[in-house]
Amino acid sequence: MGAPSLKWLLHMGFVHGYLLAGLAMVALPVLFHLLMKQKPKRIKFPAIRFLLQKQNKNQRRMNIQHWLLLLLRMLVVALICLALSRPRITMGDFSFGRDQQIAAIMIFDTTPSMDYKIGDKTRLDEARFQASKFLDELSPDSKIAVLDLGASLENAKPGAQEWLPGRRQVGQKLAELKTHPAGTTLASQVNYAYRLLQTLGEGEGVPPKFVFIFSDRTNQSWNGMEGGGVVIPKDVSTVFIDVGEDNPAELAIEKMTVEPAVAEPGGLIKVRMFLRSTGIDHKALVSCSIENLPADMKIADKKSYLCPKGVATEALFELPVPKIENLEAGPQYFQVVAKLTSTDAWDANDKRYATFQVRPKPGVLILAEDTKSPRIIRAAFDALGSFKSETRVLQGVPKLDDLSSFKTVVLFQVNKLDPVVLQKLNAYVKNGGGLAVVPAPGLNLESYGTPEAKQLLPITYTSFERIPAGKQGYWLGGFDNANALTAPFKDWIASADPDFNRPELRPFVLGRWKVKPSEDSSILASYIIDGALADAALIEKSVGSGKVVAFTTPLDGSKMEGNRFYNNYWQDSSFGLVLLDRTAKYLGGESRLPEMQFLSGQPVVIGLPAPPLKTPLQLRGPGLSAAESVINLGENRGPLVLRQAVQFGNYQLLDNKGKELSAFSLNIATEECYLEKIALEKVEELFGKGSVVPLGKDADLTERIRQNYKPPLELMPWLLLLLPFILTMESFAANKFYKKEPLPA
Repeated sequence: MGAPSLKWLLHMGFVHGYLLAGLAMVALPVLFHLLMKQKPKRIKFPAIRFLLQKQNKNQRRMNIQHWLLLLLRMLVVALICLALSRPRITMGDFSFGRDQQIAAIMIFDTTPSMDYKIGDKTRLDEARFQASKFLDELSPDSKIAVLDLGASLENAKPGAQEWLPGRRQVGQKLAELKTHPAGTTLASQVNYAYRLLQTLGEGEGVPPKFVFIFSDRTNQSWNGMEGGGVVIPKDVSTVFIDVGEDNPAELAIEKMTVEPAVAEPGGLIKVRMFLRSTGIDHKALVSCSIENLPADMKIADKKSYLCPKGVATEALFELPVPKIENLEAGPQYFQVVAKLTSTDAWDANDKRYATFQVRPKPGVLILAEDTKSPRIIRAAFDALGSFKSETRVLQGVPKLDDLSSFKTVVLFQVNKLDPVVLQKLNAYVKNGGGLAVVPAPGLNLESYGTPEAKQLLPITYTSFERIPAGKQGYWLGGFDNANALTAPFKDWIASADPDFNRPELRPFVLGRWKVKPSEDSSILASYIIDGALADAALIEKSVGSGKVVAFTTPLDGSKMEGNRFYNNYWQDSSFGLVLLDRTAKYLGGESRLPEMQFLSGQPVVIGLPAPPLKTPLQLRGPGLSAAESVINLGENRGPLVLRQAVQFGNYQLLDNKGKELSAFSLNIATEECYLEKIALEKVEELFGKGSVVPLGKDADLTERIRQNYKPPLELMPWLLLLLPFILTMESFAANKFYKKEPLPA
């Protein structure tokens, strides 16, 4: 046999380590020895030589006795200090079986990827089976708790209610396990499990503490586990049971978009998706269809694609938009379903859902003196595609009784403002309309300076300035960051680096109107003159329920003397297009599109139409119970949070008469489609070497625990047992060494 191993010293710890300071008292016996050192007896005999030899022999014997007694006394002090500090060593053997009570918390990864099948068994089925088999080998007196990722316990207070009273309840909890599309993270549940185990305390009578994690070890499931996200107590052993497939073969639709999100009746939508093949190359047959159609209508298509492994393959479908009439009451919602027609090991990522709106484009009316001058902004509206423009010439008696049917009206470079037109525009704006005023180089200032005009317009035009040839124009800047029209310009300049932010393409003017803003107006942008913000360039005013935005430079793309443009808005960059689009949307009161696409884990928040609403509302969609389908608003008229929408699919929100109010789609998160595993070394770096049990390789869970769990052995009882024996030896030695010899007769 080889020399005994002292590796256990590396795993020794102390419950009360501070008491080791008492080891300093080991020096007391030495001190007492020096102070009370026994002197050798002086023997007086005539034979000097004999006496000296006797003295030396007696001295050596007494020295040995003194040192031996000193060591015994020092050992007594050291044993007392060590015993009080309660040293522990880690043992190599652990009797893990039905006679050993433990405290175990089982955490099951219930993210969607646990539905991946090997044969006819999902990864969650495998985890459930292995847990049941393991429970059969435990002591019936063990404390067991079962957690999944259904609801976050990050801020919950651990309580005794988590411990299941018996094996029947444990089995029932295992049987109820299912995947959760919108669950919490593994890290939050692991931390809760550690807190729950700490409520059991420490010391004698506390069973060994274990956390068992059943997971497929995908990258997505590991989020939040590193970087201090999980702190492991010293007295808890964590075992990670890997039930995932090492070499998955899978085809997924990882992402899908519909463009445009708001379509015109009879138009086209583009459905763009990306297919990802894992493990092997796949040949995919993809179907794409529109739902919520009338019974006699069907819109669908199928295409085949070859998908190399590890590469995102783009698939594109163009589908016709239903020709819907009578949209005056509001937009209609239609929903797209794309799916792989072949079956594979995981169904959840074989489908994708999307929702889009169908409504006519909002109208923009351009009022001009002829049809030629507004040709550029007309072409711009057509190119942008957000609005449908119409041009009317202000000659004779123009038709203006239907202004309310237009979201925005543009008064485009009209030299003389007719009082009748002014009256119509004033009423239109007061009732919530949006008016943009673009000046011509030669305005009739008298018609624009009447009391009625000043009541409507945010400015008074004073004089037109033409910058002399050869001089630099006035830059445009000073965008109001607090206004919805101009705030995006500052954001784009700060982050997106648009083309009009380049020095050589910055917007400038060579011809502009000097203006005097009214007291109730707001300056949205200014001209930069001699390096400083100066005169107003874009001005806004609220009139009644509507808004008026006034420009100060012509926008018809014409030239002034010297073959120079009035500005470079159209020629050098996209600034003219962007400014026109932002102005029309702002004046039209168009808020951002309603959110119609959601991913698992995101809260589903839906905006409600303006009241009155016919309640209770009804929610239609997959996985909803009868109670979850009925929505009572009460006093709530704000955004509606639909926590019951968790299953992937298409949903519709209706009033109690069946009228569709909104719709949305819920999809699996793209990251969930990736089945690649987190590195084994990362798991063992957190939980310890050998903490991962690869069940796919027929590893025995209980055997792995026996190999890796090193139960602490408390040495205090053994030290206290040794102490009386050492004291007995010390007493015997003291009595023996200091026993007085009888005097000679």
